[in-house]
Amino acid sequence: KIPNALWANLIQEHLSNVDCIKQGWILEGFPENQEQAWMLQSFGIFPRHVGTLRVIKSPSCLLPSPAEVYHTTFHWPSDPEVQQRLEVPPDLSEQEVSRRLLEYHRSFPELFQIYQKVLKSINADQPSVDV
Repeated sequence: KIPNALWANLIQEHLSNVDCIKQGWILEGFPENQEQAWMLQSFGIFPRHVGTLRVIKSPSCLLPSPAEVYHTTFHWPSDPEVQQRLEVPPDLSEQEVSRRLLEYHRSFPELFQIYQKVLKSINADQPSVDV
């Protein structure tokens, strides 16, 4: 596990690059908790927009090659041969997703308070083009 201060330092260093300054940046999956959010702020990192994706249940499958991702509801392959090769990645097992979801629900209220003025919640239980 990487210490929060090291994460914040690495992020601050990267966000000071010219491409991030000119084009903007996106952090996915960070901060995960209040401590990480405060750490980012102590380093002067304040996002203009924060988004969350609301999902009730969104199972997905992945080809053995990470080149193509399929979704069991919104993007299912028509080729039966491809369908036979689909597998759920280990980090998307029901137990792992449940564990991550529990962690998220424990820390989201604190993150909501920190980012409430810039937070946008998006319904992700729909086709990706609509999200």
